[in-house]
Amino acid sequence: MGKYTKDLEKLVRVDSSVVRLNQSIYPAQEVALMPGRLDPRLVAFQDFGPHAIAPYNRLVVSLIATASTQNLQRVLIASAQYGDGRTSVTLNLAAALARAGQRVLVVESDFLRPSALRLLGVDAETGLAEAITQGLAPSQAMVWLQPIGFNLLPARAQAENSAELLASPVFEAMMQMLRPEYDFILFDSAPLLAVADANLLELHTDATLLVVRQGRTTTSQMAKAVALLNEERLLGVVLNRVAK
Repeated sequence: MGKYTKDLEKLVRVDSSVVRLNQSIYPAQEVALMPGRLDPRLVAFQDFGPHAIAPYNRLVVSLIATASTQNLQRVLIASAQYGDGRTSVTLNLAAALARAGQRVLVVESDFLRPSALRLLGVDAETGLAEAITQGLAPSQAMVWLQPIGFNLLPARAQAENSAELLASPVFEAMMQMLRPEYDFILFDSAPLLAVADANLLELHTDATLLVVRQGRTTTSQMAKAVALLNEERLLGVVLNRVAK
């Protein structure tokens, strides 16, 4: 899809009702990433050598191979708690998928402590929460990250009504609108043990990856987190910050 979206749509049918979204005929906001402003944990964005990005490349191969035989496009990236590195894993995975020629969108759906823009060292004029409440077309809140080449629907600030936003028919309409445009859509969720937002996001996703930070996430926390998910849709566990 690249820079442009097919946003001449006006009406989207959701559960036998019709949701109206504002028209948009202009592209997503193009943002140039500056290496000096990127968080050092975003290894897939920079030339850190093959060893640093090898785990993400293996995950990309696994996702593409699975998607070739199963319905796998929308992936929920979850964690038990804050500090497990879920957002950095999501962004690194998106960058690795984009480098592999996949059309990728990251939906930052953590409205409690959004951090994607901060990690990327960029800003956005409009965020996902504003797009939902104002019924905007997705491209009006989307940033196209260059030169890496994937799109991000960011959350610009904390929103206390996260459940209301994610259960909104407008959010459902936006996700329906975007599905044909991408090979993979990654949803960066708030932690499972913080709020129940991931349960709402499971309605929009095909599978879940659980991010676990070595030495931080306890066995008890992981068990509680897994119990909150549909285990049949648990694609796997990403062990983050493994000691070398």
